[in-house]
Amino acid sequence: MPNVLGCAAFGYVLKTPERSKALVEKYKTAISLFALVTIAFHIFFIAMLSLVYINDFSFLISAWLPFCILALCACVAFVPTKIWPILAAGLWCFSIIAGLSLLPFNTVPPGNLPWQDAVWLLPITTFGFFLSPYLDPTFHRALQSSPSKHSFGVFGITFLVMIGVTTTYLGIAQDGYDNTLFVSSALLGLHLLLQSMFTISVHMKEGIRIVSRKRKKLFVGFLALFCVVAVAVAHRFGGISPSGNWLDGQQDDYLRFFVFYGLVFPGIVAVFMFTNKKFTPLRTTLFAFALLCSMPLLEIGYLQGSAWLTVLPVILLITWAFASRPRIA
Repeated sequence: MPNVLGCAAFGYVLKTPERSKALVEKYKTAISLFALVTIAFHIFFIAMLSLVYINDFSFLISAWLPFCILALCACVAFVPTKIWPILAAGLWCFSIIAGLSLLPFNTVPPGNLPWQDAVWLLPITTFGFFLSPYLDPTFHRALQSSPSKHSFGVFGITFLVMIGVTTTYLGIAQDGYDNTLFVSSALLGLHLLLQSMFTISVHMKEGIRIVSRKRKKLFVGFLALFCVVAVAVAHRFGGISPSGNWLDGQQDDYLRFFVFYGLVFPGIVAVFMFTNKKFTPLRTTLFAFALLCSMPLLEIGYLQGSAWLTVLPVILLITWAFASRPRIA
């Protein structure tokens, strides 16, 4: 629920296209970084799933397929802006059909973590889901192009439905498979692929749009670098995996990506946007130091069973943010 509420609240908090444009202009570097990391995350996701599920079909397909998809997404990014709402609506409908094809719905399998861990993880997930949208260039573009802030209320409903679709393919893998997030059917594979491709394309389009003309080539260069690193990380445990088998540590790397969405990006929003502060050398250095000190806590908290440690970075960043707010006389 925090991600649905955070996305829906975006339009009601910023309210006007003018406020959105002002934020984009002031924090365009951070917003473009959000786009780069999001693209890299989806390239990693494609490489990881290719490595697990389709490496038997072609040698090292998991190494070259992500870059082929990236090139295709770069072409899609040049589609005229007026076409994007049609693409989004069509993809949403396709995903709903994909979910309905799995009727009757499966029972969502119970988690393997104690409920106390879910409570301890609630602050950082809420922190991330509520604040990260303010660095998402696609959200800003939507607000700037929407006739009303209530469009985000509608988006929240459609997003909730999409999360419901996700529950339809939990725990329905073929016999002999672990409990995985999707089965190898063409329909579900296409659903996941198209969702990732849409996200990559739209972040590429908006990421390039918001940077200055002089920095567009720099954005493309960093995009290539980030994607190479993402594919390399996906293969750091090896390049060959029998189809359907996860290599040790792959899912941990997937979770590690969420340090950006649970700590780095919401931290930028809290410490810089919320306080209306610039990226001065001192403040940026202190922020980077706070992140470096917090990352081991998240590693231990998320992956080693001490979930309560994830609360500490949230307390630190929120305290810093409120302490930095200008005082009203």
